Amino acid sequence: MEDAQRVFTMGDTRTDKEGKRVRSKQVILISVLMVSLWVPPSFGADLGRSPKTPDAISEEEVRQFINTYVDRYKAMDIDLFMELFSKKAVENRMLPHPEIRATYQRMFAGSNQFLYYPTIYSVQTRTQSALVTGHFKMIQTLKRNNRMRIFHGNIQWDIMKEDDTLKIKELNYGRTRGDD
Repeated sequence: MEDAQRVFTMGDTRTDKEGKRVRSKQVILISVLMVSLWVPPSFGADLGRSPKTPDAISEEEVRQFINTYVDRYKAMDIDLFMELFSKKAVENRMLPHPEIRATYQRMFAGSNQFLYYPTIYSVQTRTQSALVTGHFKMIQTLKRNNRMRIFHGNIQWDIMKEDDTLKIKELNYGRTRGDD
């Protein structure tokens, strides 16, 4: 009777029960191999430890940065002011960092005083950056004749975290001269 239960395929002399067991093991082996190809090697490697994600920039942190920007602008200290800019910063979509510095240096050198009044319309924060939009009014008192010039317009700061410090990545503004 046992001979009748044997399956004879290509010289195979296993019983149906043995054949099912071997096929079951093969299916399991193939399944394990397929899963190992789909799952990245690091999966499960750090069980119990979640990767440290950087802290998101808060709106409060951004507003403090803008206050620092205004204070340093009014102080007219070029070195302190330029610390707020990334070395990769661009102003008005075309002015690179060295030219930004030269422009502000000339402006500070020719001025007795700056008054700067920003109005923030929105702060959009992301993990490592923030986009700030608003309006500004700036009053410049010139050295040569003590004359006041007034500028105002829309402004946009693209701020990023660089070495755990907020820096200006891009600064864009439209400037209209008002009454002098």
